[in-house]
Amino acid sequence: MKRGIVKKREFNGKLFLERKMLGIHDVLGLDRDRCIGCNICVKICPEEALKLSKAIVQNGKLLKKGIIDIDAGKCTLCGECVVLCPVNAIEMFRNEKETIPVIEAEAFPTLLKKIAVNVRNCAPSCKLACKESCPTEAITVTIERTKTGEITGILDVNVDEKKCIFCKKCESACPQTAIQVAKPLQGLVQLNTDLCPENCQACVDVCPSKALTLSEDGTLRLEEQFCIYCGACQEVCPKKAIEAKRTRVLHNPIKSGAWITALEKLISPQYLVKELSAKSVKKLKEMVQKIDRF
Repeated sequence: MKRGIVKKREFNGKLFLERKMLGIHDVLGLDRDRCIGCNICVKICPEEALKLSKAIVQNGKLLKKGIIDIDAGKCTLCGECVVLCPVNAIEMFRNEKETIPVIEAEAFPTLLKKIAVNVRNCAPSCKLACKESCPTEAITVTIERTKTGEITGILDVNVDEKKCIFCKKCESACPQTAIQVAKPLQGLVQLNTDLCPENCQACVDVCPSKALTLSEDGTLRLEEQFCIYCGACQEVCPKKAIEAKRTRVLHNPIKSGAWITALEKLISPQYLVKELSAKSVKKLKEMVQKIDRF
């Protein structure tokens, strides 16, 4: 099959790549408002078709995020970037049906990101903690009230997985332990606050999970249990005071050269061998199955 001509268009903060062939209409869309400039898609693209512009930091604040651009002449619409975008800013459709070609071709695994809610454990006394804590407004709660507006019951909790970034904030906030979350990426973050410029909060501004905050005295703090290891903070830091490392990816077992190549770009080298071990993958899959039974 011929590769086909890929055309690019932009409007309303979105970038689209489109390819039409006989009986096939592929569209890849990038939502630049949702994109955080983490650089993951740039790193793993096998054709080096993506580029990230430099973020603009002024007076310690993030004035403008880095912007992703895609070279239509290089992009093959494989969908690797769709799989690994930590904030679901990229999506792809074939003949108007959502699809990811590298997964369909079994060249990439499905990431095992999961969130489960046991509504039977919910109680009105929680004051809708899951919804209030969610940094992406991915959670909606159906409730029943008295005529005076008092919440008397929680009927349903719905999570929009297009918005969810699996940061575990809802899990931590829920006083009834009614929510369990499995993150697709694991890692570690090292902060050297001695390098932080005075009054700088660029990393705080860009952090999608709000895991980074400033204390009253201006000291940078990280609640790593909420970190999604996207690396956006590292990209905007003007003094390289933050180093984010990815150590593991939660995914279905797969044997694929394309996936191994992507992992080599995504994960710190000292953790790559451990990530590729069958035992490690099996253990992580068991974690997700436990959530499925929740």
